[in-house]
Amino acid sequence: MSTPREEEAAHYLENHKILELMNNLTSMLFYYRPEHPKEFLITQLEQMQASKLQATSCPCLFDDSNLDAVCGILDPINQGFISYNQYREAMKTLGIHHFNECPEGLGNDKISHETFKQEAKECFLKTAATFQL
Repeated sequence: MSTPREEEAAHYLENHKILELMNNLTSMLFYYRPEHPKEFLITQLEQMQASKLQATSCPCLFDDSNLDAVCGILDPINQGFISYNQYREAMKTLGIHHFNECPEGLGNDKISHETFKQEAKECFLKTAATFQL
């Protein structure tokens, strides 16, 4: 059983998305390995703040080229779509736990590459934003 102070701290972290922020920044540090990490972090935080104020995209590790690569792996003969099972597993593999369970194309089990990429980008934006959208 946690104390009221621990519950208050957990609520604070959750409400302000502090864990997501730290995970995002740490991941970017490991990925980019900047020569000046403190300046890099300051720049990332400034970009996050600007994205909140101007409703633009937040800094994120994954871009279109990464998602195109995932589509290429899931659809090696380039049919232009993946199955719902592939969609679901790809989202989980990318670390996306809360995603649209009923994407366009679900009815015929053909999720287009564009739908997959759009859904993934929206989820990444929500995660990378680290503020209430």
